[in-house]
Amino acid sequence: MIKDVIIDIKGVQGIDSETDTIEFTTDGRFGINNGEYYIAYDEGQIFGGNDSVKTKLFIKPDDTVLLQRSGTLSSKMLIEKGKRNTCFYSTPAGELVIGIFGEALDYDLTEKGGRINLKYTIDSDLRVISRNSVNISIREVN
Repeated sequence: MIKDVIIDIKGVQGIDSETDTIEFTTDGRFGINNGEYYIAYDEGQIFGGNDSVKTKLFIKPDDTVLLQRSGTLSSKMLIEKGKRNTCFYSTPAGELVIGIFGEALDYDLTEKGGRINLKYTIDSDLRVISRNSVNISIREVN
C-alpha cells in the first residue's frame, strides 16, 4: 500500500576538503511491496528552480538501495554496502559514467515510516570525486 508521507532529508557531500550540506522537508509517497520499500518525492522545485526532478528510492530486502532520478537530471544508482557499481548520470551538459561505492547502509522502516542512512563515494576513472551521506526520515501525514 502506497501512502502520502512527510520526508525529511539531509544530504552531505564532501569534495576535497570542502563540505556542502543540504536539508529539506517535502511531501512524498511511501509504501512496501513484497518486502521492498518504496519512497518517491519531487525535488526539482525545492530550491526555487523550475526544473522537474522526480526521485524514487527502492530499499530491497538484500540491503541494496536503488536510487532513480528522472527529469532534468536523470540517473539510476545502485548502492550496495561494500560493493562498487557503475551507473550513468545524465545532466543538461551530457552523460557521465560514474562509480558508486556503498560504504554504509542502515535503515529502520515499518509500514508507518522510519529512517534510512546511506554513505557512499562517487568516483570517475576510479578516482573518488565526492564522499556523500544521506539521512532520510519518513513519517505519516497527520
